[in-house]
Amino acid sequence: MELKKMLEYQELDREVFKLENELRQSEELKQANKVQSAFKQSQEAIVGLSSRANQRLEAIQRLEERYERVVHELDELTAESDNIQEVKEAEFYDKRLADIAKTLDALESEIITANDELKRIGGAMSNEQQRQMQYRNMYVNAKKKYDALKKSIQEKARPYVVKMAPLKKDIDPVLLERYTRVRNNKKMPVLVPYTASGGCGGCMMELSESEKGKLTAQGICECPNCGRLVYKS
Repeated sequence: MELKKMLEYQELDREVFKLENELRQSEELKQANKVQSAFKQSQEAIVGLSSRANQRLEAIQRLEERYERVVHELDELTAESDNIQEVKEAEFYDKRLADIAKTLDALESEIITANDELKRIGGAMSNEQQRQMQYRNMYVNAKKKYDALKKSIQEKARPYVVKMAPLKKDIDPVLLERYTRVRNNKKMPVLVPYTASGGCGGCMMELSESEKGKLTAQGICECPNCGRLVYKS
């Protein structure tokens, strides 16, 4: 009697499962997921660009601090050179001044390059933020279409769900829990007959002697290959 009720329950549930599959495979869900994925990638891109911008800012700050130190060194050297009297000493200071000037030129070039890169990163962030806004709007529209389809499918499934409810009271909760666990793995039918060749009516894999023993003793067993519940009528 319980098996009969369970099979009746499954026949109704198969119709619900078909409708759920229709929703899972719908273009509306695919589009919503596609836009959501693009939005997430855009967010990750913005985070990456923001990190690069912070690194560039820190690098620029370090370059500017170094530039100021070298300028200070140049000022001190210039002040000292005012008191130079010997030629050799003058040549030494000239060489030092030339080296410092080269260092300043190099630092200035690095600062300009870093600032240019920072501007490019800023432009890329601005473009990505605009794309993110577009994705957000696209997702809102896609979600509305998906929700409308979901509501329609739920209405189609309602009559089956209503008929399934009273059957539950005549089904062992443990059996129903096992059934639900397999169903949640997107397998339908869950309950399959034992075949004449001694196998699972779902995947056709031959059952072990141990499983056949459970089937004889309990009238039902779990297929070790596909996980479906095999019954013997």
